[in-house]
Amino acid sequence: MVLTFFVSAVRKLLILLSSVAVLLASPLTGTLSRSLKPSDPDNIRLNFAALSDVHLTDDIFRQTILELGLQDFANAKSKLDAVVFCGDNTDGGQKEQYERLVSSIKKYDIAENILFANGNHDTWTEEGWYDLAKTYFTYYASEITGLDVENEYYSAKINGYTFIVMGSQWRRTAAYFTEEQLDWLAEQMEIASQDGKPIFVISHWPINQTHGLPFAFEGTDADPMKGGIAEQSDAVNEILQRYKNVFLISGHLHNGLSNKPAWKFQNYSSIEKVGNITSVNLPSFMYFSFGGHLFNGTGFVFEVYDNEVVIRARNYIFGMWLDQYTKSIELV
Repeated sequence: MVLTFFVSAVRKLLILLSSVAVLLASPLTGTLSRSLKPSDPDNIRLNFAALSDVHLTDDIFRQTILELGLQDFANAKSKLDAVVFCGDNTDGGQKEQYERLVSSIKKYDIAENILFANGNHDTWTEEGWYDLAKTYFTYYASEITGLDVENEYYSAKINGYTFIVMGSQWRRTAAYFTEEQLDWLAEQMEIASQDGKPIFVISHWPINQTHGLPFAFEGTDADPMKGGIAEQSDAVNEILQRYKNVFLISGHLHNGLSNKPAWKFQNYSSIEKVGNITSVNLPSFMYFSFGGHLFNGTGFVFEVYDNEVVIRARNYIFGMWLDQYTKSIELV
């Protein structure tokens, strides 16, 4: 109760401060339109928010930051169909960190559905055993999503749209997908493609050499696989490229939001076309960024219509749309 009251008080203070800040620096902070609601509520088919890299620890400050975002979801004018957590939800994959995450999420009615992917930090348990990391992930993912999550990867249908959640199967910074998971991905993509609707693939890691990689990851260009899926990147890309209207949603890079005017300065783009794929790289929710929109607490809201998907950037902490990063993707 004390934390909930504190979160509410902080949020009110931030809203007050942000109202003044936006008037002075709207290109940096956002617009005064705070309500989390669809831009075209009469025609929307699916409305979901995505965030990545929460990196929750036992730090009360980090938990407060997370709950400010959760409160934004819960206060949406039109209830979200889903909220997607795109990996590195914990900082070390430890039981206590998952317990804090579950405790925070259960305080708020954030969406009809919750999807939960793992990231590299979620595989790094204190004991150093990957089997334990998998046990924690599947247990808490099942508790959070309400689904029967048996592996690091699973799929879900929301409002008739397919979500395919991929997950790394080893302890390391890059992803590792077994042949079994890759075969499963190919099968799921083929099934999902039959209805002609957009397919949303969730992977903490983007495809190699997209979004300014490898330079965009830790400022190095020494290894062309740096920051991406790594060894299985070509295999994943080949599977996804077989289909139209595929959206790959990733995190991991900890870059800020970026649009076309900022690309030449940052060498990084948040949203880009990779063949048939619309690749969307989420900023770090917990950490400030050195590129694009500087503040933490940001992510993208996806509005799915019959003929397009509108991707809208939002600061969930301040409750503000960041309209300069909005992108509309026409469906084919």
